[in-house]
Amino acid sequence: MPEQALQVAFEIKTACDEISRRLLRWHWERKPGAHSLDALLEHIAARKQESPDYYDRMPDLTGKTSWQQLDTTLCMRVLLDPETDAARPLDLLGNTAHPFAARHACNAIRTARNEAAHAAVAADGAQAALLFNEAIEALEEGYAGTAFKENELAQYYREAEDYLSRCSEGKPLKVRQSSPQNAQQGKAAARTKPRNPQTVRSTKSTAGRQSTSARSRSTGIKQSRSTAARSKKQQTGGESRVALGIILAALVLGLIARAISMGLV
Repeated sequence: MPEQALQVAFEIKTACDEISRRLLRWHWERKPGAHSLDALLEHIAARKQESPDYYDRMPDLTGKTSWQQLDTTLCMRVLLDPETDAARPLDLLGNTAHPFAARHACNAIRTARNEAAHAAVAADGAQAALLFNEAIEALEEGYAGTAFKENELAQYYREAEDYLSRCSEGKPLKVRQSSPQNAQQGKAAARTKPRNPQTVRSTKSTAGRQSTSARSRSTGIKQSRSTAARSKKQQTGGESRVALGIILAALVLGLIARAISMGLV
């Protein structure tokens, strides 16, 4: 991994740890009850007993005597704790003005920090820079004017731009797919993407012409059938009148012959 990308990843990890400590302390000092670091460590110890699965693989808390010794893993574990099995839930994020935005920001910071901490190649450093930039945007949405002042967020934005610039080396950066499943979803979305409007209009126009032609053919067939039926009817009527005339003529001739035989004529 190039030295530049390695340094960027390290700086992003450090910045995320700093932000995480700031967020946890801000929330912790606004909850009811004690606000000391010792009270926080006692809370974590109690939650580890109540929810061992959630607090599994936690950093060792032995010897922690200052907020500066806390990292993102520990801070976000506390902030994002669902507390479904807690005896005394704190709901730190739920007590804010914008709980959803706060949770989104915490998740974004944690994601960027994890990417930076596990960076192994240059692309990982670039990805961490992109995620950090997105995390600062989420941080602004959730905590602007509360946990962070505008000038502090502006400083983080400048750092994010610097990380992106150092990782890109003049080339545009792209966020890579986070998983094969996302890639498949992207392909599926591409397959279901609407066709070009011009193509759609052309298809509709062709279909319309075909429909009109079909209707014309159908109408012509119906008209032909109707004409044939009328002709047949007229022909049948003519034949009937001829037959009737012959019968009447025969009847008249029969009457004349009978009159002659009777001497009436």
